[in-house]
This record gives sequence, C-alpha cells and structure tokens, in this order.
Amino acid sequence: MVIIDDIISTIVGLQVSDLKSQLERHEAVTKLLQQFNLDPDRPPADFRGVYHYALVEYGIGKPKPILELFQQNRIQEAFRYAFENNNPAIAIAQGEDFINEYDLGEAIRELSIEPKREFAAFVAVFIEIAKHTRTPVEVRRDYKLENLQKRVADLQERLDRLSTLEGIHTEIARIAAQNELALPAAEPSTQQKCQAFGLAQQMRGWFETLNYRFEKYEVWDENYFEWIIDIPARRGYDRILVRGLEKEVQISDVAALRQSVNEQRTDEGWLVSARQINRSALYAVERQENCNLFCYTFDALVDEVADFSRYFGWLEAQVKLWGIDQRYRPLAFIKEEFDAVTQQGSASSRYDERDGSIDGYIDSWLDNPTKEHLSVLGNVGAGKTWFTFHYAWITLQRYRQAKKRGIERPRLPLVIPLQDYAKAGSVESLLSEFFFRKHEIFLPGYSAFEQLNQMGKLLLIFDGLEEMAAQAEPQQRMQNFWELAKVVIPKAKVILTCRTEYFPQMRAERALWNDQWQVSTRNLTAEAPQFEVLQLETLNPNEQNSDVPLKLEIGDRA
Repeated sequence: MVIIDDIISTIVGLQVSDLKSQLERHEAVTKLLQQFNLDPDRPPADFRGVYHYALVEYGIGKPKPILELFQQNRIQEAFRYAFENNNPAIAIAQGEDFINEYDLGEAIRELSIEPKREFAAFVAVFIEIAKHTRTPVEVRRDYKLENLQKRVADLQERLDRLSTLEGIHTEIARIAAQNELALPAAEPSTQQKCQAFGLAQQMRGWFETLNYRFEKYEVWDENYFEWIIDIPARRGYDRILVRGLEKEVQISDVAALRQSVNEQRTDEGWLVSARQINRSALYAVERQENCNLFCYTFDALVDEVADFSRYFGWLEAQVKLWGIDQRYRPLAFIKEEFDAVTQQGSASSRYDERDGSIDGYIDSWLDNPTKEHLSVLGNVGAGKTWFTFHYAWITLQRYRQAKKRGIERPRLPLVIPLQDYAKAGSVESLLSEFFFRKHEIFLPGYSAFEQLNQMGKLLLIFDGLEEMAAQAEPQQRMQNFWELAKVVIPKAKVILTCRTEYFPQMRAERALWNDQWQVSTRNLTAEAPQFEVLQLETLNPNEQNSDVPLKLEIGDRA
C-alpha cells in the first residue's frame, strides 16, 4: 500500500538541480509514478490514487513545508469530500482556513512563498488529473502518456504566469466549467447545473479582487444563483444580495429579487446578467418601492469601479488629430509558416485587401480562443503605429455600440506606446504608470487589471518593442520581451509591434519570439510565449500612413 509519507520523502530527496529541462522533469515524474505503482498513462479512478498522482506531478521541486501541507489529514479529507461531491470550492475553502489557523502556513511564508497560492495551484492540478480519470473509456484508450502530462505541464505553466490568488481561482473555475467533468464520481453539482455557472465564476473572481466579503448564504437554481456580499462602507459594510442570471433580465426577475432582499433583510439587491436587460425590468427598478434594487450586465457592473473614459478620450483625440480615421490605408502582410520539427520556413502566405488585410486577420485571430499573442513586424514607414491606433479606434466604436445596446462587449482595446515607458523596470510598473498616472484610469489596484485580463476583457497592444531594445544587448532584449510576456495568460489577447531592422532575419525574429536563443532567463518563471509573427509589406512614400509630426506626438515608428 502506498503511503503519502513515502511519496513526500522521496520527492524531497530528489536532486531537483539536476532537472534542467521540461523533458528531464517529465522523465522524473514518470519514474516516480511507476515507483509507487501508478500508471502514468492511466491515473487510478479512486480518490487516493488521484491525490497521490497529483502530488507527484505538482510536488517535484517544491520545498518540504509545502509538501507537508498536503500530508495533513484535514487537508486530505477536504479533497476527498470535494472529490466525492464534485465541488472543488470545498477543498479551496477548507485549505485556506487551515493555512490561516496553523503554524505550517507561516512556515511556508518564511520561505517567501504564498501558501494559499501554492494550495490553489495544487487544486488546479488535482482537478485536471481527476477529470482525466472520468474521460469516456473509448477516448481514454486512445490517450498517449504525453497527452495527460503535457496538459498538466501546460496547466502549471499557465499557473506560473498568474501572479495573484484571484487569478488562479479564476483558472480553477475555467477548468471546472469546461465540458468535461471537473471531478468524478458524483453527478454534476447543483452549482454546475446552474446555467449561470460561468457568470458566477467570473463574478466571484472580480468580487474577490475588490475585497468584497462573501457571507455563507448561497442559493443555486438551474436558472439563477444568489449570494450575499459585504462591501466596505464608511461605517462598516453594506450587505448586498446578488442574483445572477444567464438569460435576459425580465420584470419577473425583479419581483423575485425584491422578495429575496426582503427575506434576507439586505441593504440592496443586484440583478446581474451576462446578457441584455429587458426595458420593463429597468422601469421596475426605477419605482420608489424598488429604490434599493439595481440591474446590471456584468460589463456594466465592472464599469462601476473601472473607469476608462479618460483613456478613451485620449485615444480618440490622437486618431482625430492626425487624421487616422480618414487617411488610414489597409495593410498587406506576409505570414511565414514554420516546420514544427526543423524550425525552418516551409511556406509563406500573403494577405491583402482581398483577405480583409491585417485588420480582417486580427478580427479572426481575436475570435480564435487558442491564440493569445501576435507580433507585427515592419520597416520604418510600414504603418505599424497607425495600424495599432486605427484598429484600437475601430474596436472602441464596436465597444461603445455594444455598451449602448446593453449587450456583451468586445475586448477593451488598450494601446500602450512603449516609447513612453522605455525605462520601466517591470511590466507591473509600466502598466501602473499607464493606468494610474498617464491616463488617470480609476482601477482599485493593479490586481484589478490582472483580473480583467484573466477574464478576457482586454486587448493589449504594445507598440514599439524596439524602444525598449534599441541600445540593449540580445540578452536584455530577451528579458524585455519576457517581461512583457508576463501578461500573456489564459484568455489574454496581446499584440506586440516592432521594427524589422532590429531582427534582420525572419528566422532570427522567430527565435526571439519563441525563445530559441540560449540566453539566461533563470529569473523568469513562465514558459516562453509562442508569438505568431506577421511581416508588414513596406509601402512606397505615396502610400505611407504616417508623417513626421505624428512621429513626434505618438512615437510612431510608422
């Protein structure tokens, strides 16, 4: 019989410094699983087997105090109950309570490690492995070893890029909300049967970011859910009953909210929908007897604490000032295809106005959930900066139209000219300068940006990498690129532009984007982002989108 103490002592005894690549770690995981009679290709379907398998996958390279956390009987029982009831939230709540109450949590913090973050990361790995055990037999039979271990490795990479606990909680919710079962054994939980489950997970992540407090009250129905949250007020807290729906809000929903607010005696009631709000419902909350009831789409709820209006004004002013809305020309580009094995160029495709030019390609790219990041290269005068401002401006019009109609909005486009932030030491300081000082965007802290990015609400456009790389050595250029790449997390969409002259060969460009250069990145935690590369065609002088004054104003490398 496998004993968890033996697994932990074996993991602690491994020489982690000898594992210099993902392949070597993969081999170590496989060997350790086999040592404890766990089939790497087919994890056991019982709780103990899944827990031991997850501990091996997660634990290699972790300090002993972290591993000892998962040795505790109370923690194991919390995971068992979550496993049997198909509810990962149980494990998260019990684990965080344990960390708050016992000295082991403090021992982990003394290692400059946040224990709740590590605990949440283990929960995510546990869910991924548990889900694999419940894959239909005919599908699982065709699974190869590398499929599961690659999924777990990819998951751990994504978790490494998430700097906040709230971000990891949102990633856990994303995994749990996927079509496959998040945890086996039981029927789908009441929460997961709720049509608004996805909305609930987004709202919980956002409320946690804002430090709203959740009371124990919870109601889950097939069509709606209810919580009570406590929002800090001038004297104490305001108690808010929140009712979330996936469907359009109707007047009957207002009546149901009125009843719940009266029964729970809260200060306010919020109806929140992922979709539109019926006009009759809006009229109903305007009545005197409903003065403490409010209707929101989720986007409108975010607007209450995230005001981008100053940035919108700046973006529109730049576009109008330089006539980008009138003088912009569609841009053609070349996309080179690379062989996955040899990394040699195998073909290239040219896209022009017949294909919608670069704007049409970006539209399709945004609709593809598997693609997160894109780089646009071009010579001086190719139109890189005009493209970024024009595309952001067009997207802003779509955003405003959707807001006016009360429907789900496209991503909010943020153009960040790197020339203005060339001396920023980190992506956090760069974005903090952008949000809080340059544009005076009201956000309740940097973590709010991270949560918006994690929820897929933003389109980040970094214009002019060469402004951070012009005088830098190759290693520093890589560090700059990696620093920006920290924002490339699940559901993010990031565009980066740069002059081709800083990367004279397409293969060299691809090497930079995909981290094939052998330079030191030991201080960086995330895996190398795989940027797709588009090469803009050079325009002749009569076709160029830019002029000299524009360069002086918005840093256009054109």
